[in-house]
Amino acid sequence: MIYLICVPILYIAIQIWQLGVLFRYRSKEIKSYAENNLPKISIWVACRNEENNIRACIQSLLALEYPKEKIQILIGNDQSTDNTRAIALEYADKYEFITLIDIVDNQSGLKAKARVMAQLDVHADGEYYLITDADVRVKPYWIQGLLSNMEDNMGVCSGTTMVRSSGIDGWLQEIDWAYFMGLLNVISYSGVPATAVGNNMIIRKDAYWQTGGYSKIKFSITEDYKLYSEVCSKGWKWNNIMNKDVLAFSEKTEGFGNLLHQRKRWLSGGKELPWYWWILFGIYGGFYFVIPLLVFWFMWEAHFTAILYIGVIWGLKFFLQSTQIRKIFNLVNEKTPQIGRLIVYECYLFVVTIFTAIFFVLPVKTRWKNRAYTV
Repeated sequence: MIYLICVPILYIAIQIWQLGVLFRYRSKEIKSYAENNLPKISIWVACRNEENNIRACIQSLLALEYPKEKIQILIGNDQSTDNTRAIALEYADKYEFITLIDIVDNQSGLKAKARVMAQLDVHADGEYYLITDADVRVKPYWIQGLLSNMEDNMGVCSGTTMVRSSGIDGWLQEIDWAYFMGLLNVISYSGVPATAVGNNMIIRKDAYWQTGGYSKIKFSITEDYKLYSEVCSKGWKWNNIMNKDVLAFSEKTEGFGNLLHQRKRWLSGGKELPWYWWILFGIYGGFYFVIPLLVFWFMWEAHFTAILYIGVIWGLKFFLQSTQIRKIFNLVNEKTPQIGRLIVYECYLFVVTIFTAIFFVLPVKTRWKNRAYTV
């Protein structure tokens, strides 16, 4: 019973802490570089069966406000069975700084995106590696925004990614990603190592190769966190950034089943996260299990005052959460969601959290990009 009462209080306390950090958050302004001092950049794009997205991704890279002679774009086609390769090849044939690389099976023991990265890195000739996905569109000053945070001894930085897609599930995932990005940045801004976002990150060449590269890193289905942690273990600094220039837009995950597999993949890959992360997960997830249990308990005991107390707790949680979300949207210079959408999102968050927790413990393989993984 003590646990049931403490979890909501701890949740509210964490929400207040997050909100306080968000209002103190300050991102760096873009540095101005003389054109002859701009570093060479290698951009890695992993793609598998992305015929509906790859064109928009490449177009956004072509629109980057950066000298094209200092950009190298490496597209890793991971055995796509649709028209992804043909579309990417159109651009590779037209632009000499774009290279299409067909990913092959090998004996490295790597799978999924980690194998793609391990077959792209040998072709990279930039001083910095920028990593994104084929369903992501970046902003024109994306490179400068990330570079501005790569001060001395900074090994890896991660930008902010939000979903920008159509439909109700599109804007629900947009709010959800923004909320997660806010949490990630709050933890990082507080001086605690977090993780990187694998579709929006930059890594210094020297830092990357000190790890041995992906071919030497033990496989993880969350390859972004694995690389991030390996770089940090070598003594390099890290950062997570939240501003309009490093904001990238991803397509939504189609279908509730795919969404659950995505969340299971994230949680499975996060098993190596430090213990304090799992305490945080336990409090966040526990809130949505504990509150209904308390409601049923107090209704059975006819403690109506206690039921009112629970209503106040949930109302406070909703207020703090909604204020955070609005602040995050403001920080990246995006239009804030209206109150109606935030109410629907609260219901969505309840359902997704409950089902994700249940699905995570079920003995089923994680499916991603039409492949199954045991994690």
